[in-house]
Formats: sequence, C-alpha cells, structure tokens
Amino acid sequence: MFHPISEHCLQLIRQGQRYDPVYGCGLANHLPMALAALAFQGASENQLDAFYHHYAGQLVPMRPACTDAQTPTLGNRADFGRFLSRYRRQIHQQGIEQTVRHALPELLPGLISAAFHGVIRLSYGVTLQDPDEVAIALSYWASEYQTLGALHQSETIQAEQQLRLVQHHFAAHSYQPGLIVDRIAELSSLPDFASLAVIPADLNESLVARLTIRHYLSTNNFTLLHGVTGFQALHQLQPYLAEPALALRYYWQAFVAALGVAGTAALPVSIRDCPPLQWAHWQAQSCTSDDDHTIKLIYSCQYLYHHFSLPEYPAAIMRRLAKENP
Repeated sequence: MFHPISEHCLQLIRQGQRYDPVYGCGLANHLPMALAALAFQGASENQLDAFYHHYAGQLVPMRPACTDAQTPTLGNRADFGRFLSRYRRQIHQQGIEQTVRHALPELLPGLISAAFHGVIRLSYGVTLQDPDEVAIALSYWASEYQTLGALHQSETIQAEQQLRLVQHHFAAHSYQPGLIVDRIAELSSLPDFASLAVIPADLNESLVARLTIRHYLSTNNFTLLHGVTGFQALHQLQPYLAEPALALRYYWQAFVAALGVAGTAALPVSIRDCPPLQWAHWQAQSCTSDDDHTIKLIYSCQYLYHHFSLPEYPAAIMRRLAKENP
C-alpha cells in the first residue's frame, strides 16, 4: 500500500532539521512528518520540493543543543536543548531502539503533550530510523510534556457511554483563548475531569480504533483529527512498548481530554458499507495537497484501515479530500 521512503525525501527531512519543532505562538512544525507521509504515498521529487518550500518559510531556526551538567525537567520548554543533547548522546551510545524503549515509560503518561504531536513526530522518526529525527522528537515531547493525572479504572462505565457523558458535560464549557494544549490544561484542572476521564472496563484496541474515527468523522473536528493521527502513531510504536495495554490506557485518557475540549456534542456515525477503495487515486490527490493535516490524516487512515478494516477510515479520507476539492 505504501511506497518506500526515497533518498530525496530523507535529504529534505534532514535539511529541515535546521528548523525548530515549534514555531509561531507554539504551533507544531509538521514538515518532517508531512514530507514522510507524502513520500509513503508516492509523491514525486517535485511534489516533495514544492511542499518543503511552501511550508518551511514560516518556520524558525532550531534551538541549539545544550551540553551543561544541569538535569532537564519534563515539561520545561527552556530545557529542549538539554533534552536534545541527552537523547543525541543516548542514541549514539545505545542506538535508536534502546533509547526509545527506555524513554517511552517516562513519556507515555504525557501522551497528550503538544496535542499528540510528540508521539506523532516520534513515530515518524522511528519509522524513518533517522537518529537526529528521533532525538528531536523525544526532546520535543519531553520539553512539552503535559500530564492529565493518575489513571483510574472503572468497572461500571462502558467506553461509548463515557464519551457521551464527556461530550454532554463539557460541551457548554467556555475555554480561555489559546491553543489545544492550553484548553487541555484548563480542562484537566476542572473538578469533574478526573471522574469522567476514567479507564472503562471494556477498553481494547479495536474499540478505541472504532470510537476515535467515528467521533472524528461525525464532527470533522480539528482536535479529534489529532486523536486519530495520535492513535495511529501509538500503534506504529507498538514494537517499542514494554506494556502496550498501559500505553492504550494513557491514550484513552488523552482522547477523553481531546473530546472534552473539542466543543461538540455530535453523536458518532456508524458506516455499514465500506466505500469503494481507491488507494492510488486518494494517494495521488494527497500528493497534490499543501495541507499538512490532510496529508497526515490520509496516511494515518490508510495505515489504520490496513490494521482494523473499518469503513470509517476510507470515508474520512473521502470527506477530507472533498473539503479540499469541492
């Protein structure tokens, strides 16, 4: 289904490592992820070049690595350079696999960090097996680290019921101005959040796949789009997870928070019949897009359909492309 990564794409991604993972008022730099997703979908060298030059103009230079002896602190953006030095050193000494395996238990409680972009960028870096891309992704995740509190299991509530309660409870909440991460921080401080963000008794990977894509498809919500691409990223990191079930529980807590800040009470859709699969056509359309979220969503939906065969994934692709080509 996917094309191999091209040397030209790798060169552009490495060239793009001159840019910081954050730009503007705290936005995530999607350049390496979108380039990789384009290459996996068969983008030509000209299409990759065009996207690079279209996107890179808004980015800012990479913060330098810091080699002093001070220990970096999770969630301290000023420590990005210290984390970068640490992870580069660990990758040089231990390799990508051992570094990622060692880092994930510390980072997974903050899976919501940077609106899922930490785990998303890491999954692309690991797939590319590029040492510096992995180091940047880990440093980004660590310095933007945001947690939602301890996990609490419920033996009574079911996942679908829980999401309806969360939508209803927080739909009318008025958030202060800010990015997704700011609304997540505000939500997690509300007194009712912990009791609503429990881990349901019926949680499993297939159920999470179905509910996350259905809630995105029913709302076309930008925050829930990141829930889909974040789930795909976590799934792609499975070979590096010591406790996949625990990672899924942290993801669920994060998705509940994303749903809480999405500002919608729409009910999820259920699609019975799968649309005709037109992977080559959809990939070709994706490769002409200059929207990084469209490109990544289409890649994630293709990947997840391969693993879960849910008709909502191709339906989401068709809806996203129809929005770009009305």
